[in-house]
Amino acid sequence: MSGFGITCLPTSVCRKALADGWLVRVLPEWTAGSIETTILMPHRRGQLPAVRAVVDFLAERLAG
Repeated sequence: MSGFGITCLPTSVCRKALADGWLVRVLPEWTAGSIETTILMPHRRGQLPAVRAVVDFLAERLAG
């Protein structure tokens, strides 16, 4: 990844690359802020199991 430049990534996306030394945080005091994610979906009745699985997966991954 060396030489690819500077980017702004969510920690959840690059946590492992930072821990493994593939990426280096160049401005440790700076943050881009935070975002809020909202999922709108129909009532559980009639909801496809795949939809519930995706929502559960995203909730787990984005929790922190």
